[in-house]
Amino acid sequence: MTQEFLDGLLRSANENEHFLRHNGIRFTEVSEGRAVAELELSDTVINRWGTPHGGALFTMGDVACGIAAISVRGESLVTLNASIDYMERACIEGKVTAVAKVERAGGKVCFCSAEMFDCNGKRIAAMRAAMYYTGTKLDFA
Repeated sequence: MTQEFLDGLLRSANENEHFLRHNGIRFTEVSEGRAVAELELSDTVINRWGTPHGGALFTMGDVACGIAAISVRGESLVTLNASIDYMERACIEGKVTAVAKVERAGGKVCFCSAEMFDCNGKRIAAMRAAMYYTGTKLDFA
């Protein structure tokens, strides 16, 4: 993908995804096969124990994998399957970061992984996802 496409994808993810904005998720980096997102910890994503809700972490990992997959082929996609392992309790303030990368992009299916880190850089979760390319080309130029 061209740098122009990647810049447009980053911009679109941050400006046109109301669900992500509502949940405090913002992309900080998109390169070919890689995406980095941050989740600002706030009352809307904290569970009753004061840590990031597992659903918020799952959402962040899923969309980070999706953006990483789009960056490779420039096609819209849907998630076929995703699983997450929660490994550690996260810090209770600051940001959580997800780093997603494409493991393999095949004909129609793209396999991705994402790792989530808390504000201290501790790995708190890991995700594996399979994305299905729909064949619809995207243009962010």
